[in-house]
Amino acid sequence: MKWHLLSIVIVLSTIASCSGGAEPSGQALSSSVGQEVRIVLKAEPVGLNPILSVQSISRYVGEQIFQTLNAQDPKTFELQPLLASLPEIETLADGGLSYRYRIDSTARWPNGEPVLASDVVFSLKALLNPLVEAGPYRPYYSMIRDVEVAADDPRAFAVVTREPYLLAAQAIGDLYVYPEYAYDPKGLLRGVPLVELTDVAVAARLAEGDGPLKRFADHFNDPALAYEPDRIVGSGPYRLVSWEAGERLRLEKRPEYWADDRTEPWLAAYPKALTFHVILDNTTTANALRDRLVDVVVDMPIEQFQELREEQYLQEFFEFVTVPSFKYYSILLNQADPLLADSLTRRALAHVVNVDQIIDQLLPGLAERVIGPVLPLKDYYHRDLPGIPYDEERARELLQQAGWRDTNGNGVVDQVIEGERRELSFDLLSFPSPTSEAVSIQVAQSAARVGIEIHVIKQEPRALLREVSTGNFTASFYGQGFEPTPDDFSQVWSSTSVPPSGTNRANFRNAEADRLIDRIAHTIDPRERDPLYRRFQEIIYANQPMIFLYSPFDRLVVANHLEYLATSLAPNVRFNALRPAPADPL
Repeated sequence: MKWHLLSIVIVLSTIASCSGGAEPSGQALSSSVGQEVRIVLKAEPVGLNPILSVQSISRYVGEQIFQTLNAQDPKTFELQPLLASLPEIETLADGGLSYRYRIDSTARWPNGEPVLASDVVFSLKALLNPLVEAGPYRPYYSMIRDVEVAADDPRAFAVVTREPYLLAAQAIGDLYVYPEYAYDPKGLLRGVPLVELTDVAVAARLAEGDGPLKRFADHFNDPALAYEPDRIVGSGPYRLVSWEAGERLRLEKRPEYWADDRTEPWLAAYPKALTFHVILDNTTTANALRDRLVDVVVDMPIEQFQELREEQYLQEFFEFVTVPSFKYYSILLNQADPLLADSLTRRALAHVVNVDQIIDQLLPGLAERVIGPVLPLKDYYHRDLPGIPYDEERARELLQQAGWRDTNGNGVVDQVIEGERRELSFDLLSFPSPTSEAVSIQVAQSAARVGIEIHVIKQEPRALLREVSTGNFTASFYGQGFEPTPDDFSQVWSSTSVPPSGTNRANFRNAEADRLIDRIAHTIDPRERDPLYRRFQEIIYANQPMIFLYSPFDRLVVANHLEYLATSLAPNVRFNALRPAPADPL
């Protein structure tokens, strides 16, 4: 489901290799313009069962096959009807809320049967089954108590929540709807009331033994259900026809697609086929562009994008596009390490990072500075908080206030911590990408001038994620991704979300921040919520659990024979809505 980006995930930097200087062959793959769109993926999908994966690549492909109740407008980011209407929201006497929907009367499954409210109930049962491998998504649906299907209309239903939650409409709207006939042909979940699965304790008891929850989960978790074409069934415009492991996936338009005449970007289906080429190597990607063997590249590494967009030959056939992103990069500081437990020390570190210079030298025109955990695209971004200036003298003052002195004259400040004299010396983990390395080295060099010794340690993305997830680090280059919905900070900043309970990898703990996080999550009115957001940003700013760096622009390459709408919503273009560009007038 698209909504997985709301749970903060590490943004793994792509290792940029030299793109080479091969001459184009001039022999493009034969295909009718607009009939087939050829897309480069920088990794292979792990499977096409939406709720079983948080991998963005899998979502890029899967959302061509599966549909959600609502969609996000690529321009305004507001919810729009997709499989169902927008909700009518009603406050209940017990303090909960009711979200009433009606499924589009023309929505059909590939077998011709209508999409019904019972399919929505089934999809929620599958998601909330504790034995189904959908753990990252379940917390976002914990507010649901039950779903009430209208007695006189099998397409109408109401989702009833226990209490207000600011992201309830987004979470429900982002629910992928599965056909019950295809994913539970034996009706294993039909006899399990949804209300029993929305109660965590009851669900846990039902999951014991070899009952229907276990038998369903064994079937639903089967990897074959996520890669065998005939077993992947959704209401979307495309179907998987082939998957050559490590090479390509081919999707073809369903002739019976229920919204074939619709033009909204989230419903349209213009290409007859979508071919996803798995190309891990950057040189191969560059040569595929030069030979015009592909039409679209998303998630291109910054260094390669900067290089290729200067090639005159490529400029004749492709457009190189940048759009603001919903991600940012930072230096993550582990407050559980006694060296960085004092906020004065962390603020001193922030003053030795020349963020403006980093952007100007490494990312000219490709990033903007951020000062906290809210991105500049959000309307409650705290613009009154200035970027912490590069100021080595101020850094020295803060270090002295924190008790750091160079007592042995070796150029590294030290102090007694927990009965032991320790120097302010630590490792800074870095991805092995040019940008990550350059930022980390610049930080280390600046820090050395004020008496802080930093060793830059390169690690592969998966190894680095493992270290920060287990708390086995002091500082790390770090990225986080988001959705354009209101921020729920509980998973990343609450003191109850320190790993393994969540992704508060900075080990940030602040009582006032915890209270604000809870209030934000249960405040529906944005006018009441915005002051809470701003106060929360002030607390983070004062504590500096991260050295906030920049939000990079997403990078997109599209063949100029295609008409497209670039958007900040990943993957920055809707593949299903690509169509031949109108011919230039003579």
